[in-house]
Amino acid sequence: MRYEQVEGKRAVLEALRGARSAYELLVAEGLKAGPVLGEIMAVAHRRKLPVTVLPRRELDRLAVSENHQGVILRVEPFRYATFKQVYRDLERKDEPLVVLLDGVTDPRNLGSVARTCEALGVDAILLPRSRSAPVTPAVFHASSGAVENIAVATVPNLVGVMKELKKLGIWVVGADVHAENSCFQADLTGPLALVMGSEGQGLHRLARETCDALVSIPMFGRVSSLNVSVAAAVILYEIMRQRDSV
Repeated sequence: MRYEQVEGKRAVLEALRGARSAYELLVAEGLKAGPVLGEIMAVAHRRKLPVTVLPRRELDRLAVSENHQGVILRVEPFRYATFKQVYRDLERKDEPLVVLLDGVTDPRNLGSVARTCEALGVDAILLPRSRSAPVTPAVFHASSGAVENIAVATVPNLVGVMKELKKLGIWVVGADVHAENSCFQADLTGPLALVMGSEGQGLHRLARETCDALVSIPMFGRVSSLNVSVAAAVILYEIMRQRDSV
């Protein structure tokens, strides 16, 4: 039986609330009670999930991360959405908002972006099948379980998908450090797809050329760019600010 381990209280709780099949909950012996742990145990009980209590050192040995907080959940591998499913859902939205990640290979960055996207109600995250971090337990942990609550799809060709989104009337905006217009000057209302590149290379040439517009984030210090997860958060919050002010 193939399974993944979700580790950490908040991530485990979100995984238990999700649709994936859970096989076993591992809990450290003598773990201090608290609201989140209490809810984890209550959901596990409702789902009739086997709970195994182990010595802390045994849990440390089984854990794949350093911060399991005394709780490990064994679940089926992550369920990706298909682009067809995402496309169909976007068709039904008045103001769809989707995020495309071009070459983001750090699982912590992917997890952080997913956490922001879920918090802001982004409809989907689209990843290329190559040049991208897959959704692993490390991503799940970095997102605090948020990837369980948002559609994540992998696609063979990001540029082709950008063109498909345009057919739905979605304006495709790329983040580029050299763009003349800042995200605070650009009109980011209406149906939108935000394309974020990697920290090192930014957007690949074809992705950049396929965008309808490029925006930057003003920088006033000596550092020339932001971490991709921070940059995504800045632009996404500006999108929501503009939407709320219309």
